[in-house]
Amino acid sequence: MSTQRRHWISAPRFSPLLGVMIGAVGGAAYWLAAQLWPTNIAVILSMLATEVMQGGVNGNAVAQQPSDENTGADRTPALGTFVFVFALLLKYSTLMALSAASLPFPVPTNVALGLIMICGHGARRALAVSLIASPDRGSPAPISSGDLALALCLGFAPSALLGIPGLIGLAIAVIARFAFGSYLKHNRKAIARGTSYATQQLTEVCFYLAALASWRFV
Repeated sequence: MSTQRRHWISAPRFSPLLGVMIGAVGGAAYWLAAQLWPTNIAVILSMLATEVMQGGVNGNAVAQQPSDENTGADRTPALGTFVFVFALLLKYSTLMALSAASLPFPVPTNVALGLIMICGHGARRALAVSLIASPDRGSPAPISSGDLALALCLGFAPSALLGIPGLIGLAIAVIARFAFGSYLKHNRKAIARGTSYATQQLTEVCFYLAALASWRFV
């Protein structure tokens, strides 16, 4: 991959756009799979598509960062695996429920969930950028206020399309981001390399859960 492309992918201000693209790929995978199989299979395939995309993007970004041996990170693989599996199961169940959600505007069949995933992935990457930009994190590549503001605008804007559920989901995701940031501030042994991904998983799941909970009242 060229140096210019690596720089574009790793630029914090564009990270939410990548989230939107990843969500769109997941939505497309869901729509295609739903033409052939039941909803549960379509949701699993959409999650697989987003994780593959996410892994590819994160792999390019991590390649430019110091290794765990140099950062002194403390690994907890057993706990990390449990949390990861739990998050995936929770996300799957929430997306299954959201597949029947009605948007404030008409959309073709099996498209609504894709739009919800775009909102979730855009928000999660914007919130991850805000965590990296935090002075407490001591980022080796400081993020300017302008870049942070642009990242937040790009990541948060899609949620407005969902109306009240999207805004409530975004609000809860933001609260989860600050709660996790506070935890990291008081737990210096947190895995340096996995912090961004953990933040993204947490905020995305919280976004879906809050949106789902509020949908019944609108």
